[in-house]
Parts: sequence; structure tokens; C-alpha cells
Amino acid sequence: MANEKESIGMKFWIIAGNCGVGAIVFGLLSLFAGLKMKTFSEGGKEKLASQYSTYFWIFISIAVAALIVGIVFMVLALIKNKKEPAKVVNKPKTAGENKKREVFVVAGAIIKEGYVFAAQRGNKGETKFKWEFPGGKIEPGETPQEALARELEEELKIKVKVYERITNIVDEYPTQILHIDTYRCELLEGNPTLTEHINMAWSNKEELDHLEFSPADKPTLEKIKKLYL
Repeated sequence: MANEKESIGMKFWIIAGNCGVGAIVFGLLSLFAGLKMKTFSEGGKEKLASQYSTYFWIFISIAVAALIVGIVFMVLALIKNKKEPAKVVNKPKTAGENKKREVFVVAGAIIKEGYVFAAQRGNKGETKFKWEFPGGKIEPGETPQEALARELEEELKIKVKVYERITNIVDEYPTQILHIDTYRCELLEGNPTLTEHINMAWSNKEELDHLEFSPADKPTLEKIKKLYL
């Protein structure tokens, strides 16, 4: 838009400058013609002075008409330029455009006597029907451990104690980048009750291999099998 305005302004000043030069030239010609006609008249050449005056005024009329036409075209050009914004081809993307949303979540591997708890997602999201260690998003003001304890209580109606972090995984999808921190948990109170998932299982090392987790969970599964089962 700034370049548009500069272009219009430049055209205006060029035309105005030409008009100014033309006006100065016309003024000098008029002065010269007036002096010449006075000379002719004083020399007794009235007929020649009259003829010279006629040619002069014809020339002046044509010049003035050209000046008026030029001004009209300038005004029309300015109006058209204002009404028709410049077309943009291959517009560059603005900062942040098409940037994927980053989501930070926590998950809990509840481990009990050689078994680990997992739950199966329903038919929604980018990991539908996959098995996972349940958890959820971290709310503002929460620590990851507080968020995990709250999410497990809301989703499964249980109370847990959160211990060390097992893995930190970054999983990228078409619309978002998921940051998953998985913690080892101990079941303190209650039995898992499904409220959001469609299935659940307590699995040992061998049984865990038969559950279809997201590929991003593979490092977490391997570490759990190696350290805790």
C-alpha cells in the first residue's frame, strides 16, 4: 500500500512539474509575443501584427486545451488507481501462518506387581482406537505431577502418587505437535473406571506387545518393560 501511494504521488508531481514548466513557457511566449506585436505596430506593420497575433492565440488555445486534457487524464488515473488495488501474486506467508499448535500433556504409567495399566482411545482425535497411558493437558499454574494426578482422578476415578518421569516424547501430527511427559505412578485409592476411554487392561511385559500403541509410545514401552516389568 505504501508503494502504491508513493507511485501515485510521483506521477502527480511529474505531471504537476510538466504543467508548471508549460505555464512558464506560455508566459514567456506571451511576453515575447506582446513585445513583438508592439514592435510591429510601432513600425507601421499593423497587418503583420494582426496575423502574428492570430497565430499566437491559436497556439495558446491548443496548448491550454492540451493542458486541460492532461489534468483530466491525471485525475481519472488517480481515481482508477484508488478504486483498483494492486493484485498480489504469490503472496508471501505472514509470520506464524500455518504454524502447528504445540500441546503439552502428561501421561501416567500405573504399575502394580509386574503389570502396567493402559486404556484404549475412542473414535476421535489423531490417535483414535490406539492404546495409551492415560493423562491429559497441563492447566495454567499446575506442575506436571499435579496435572497428572488431577487428570487420572477425573478420567478414571482413582487417586495416584506420581513418581519419576520415564520419558519425554515429541510426537508430530498434521495439525499439532504433541509433547508427552510420561511418569511412573502408584495406585493409592480406587479401581479404574472408564469415563472417556472404550477399553482398559492390566498387562505384563508379554501382553503389552499385543496392544496397539501409537508409534511415538515405543520408547516409553521399551523403557517400562526394561525397568519396571
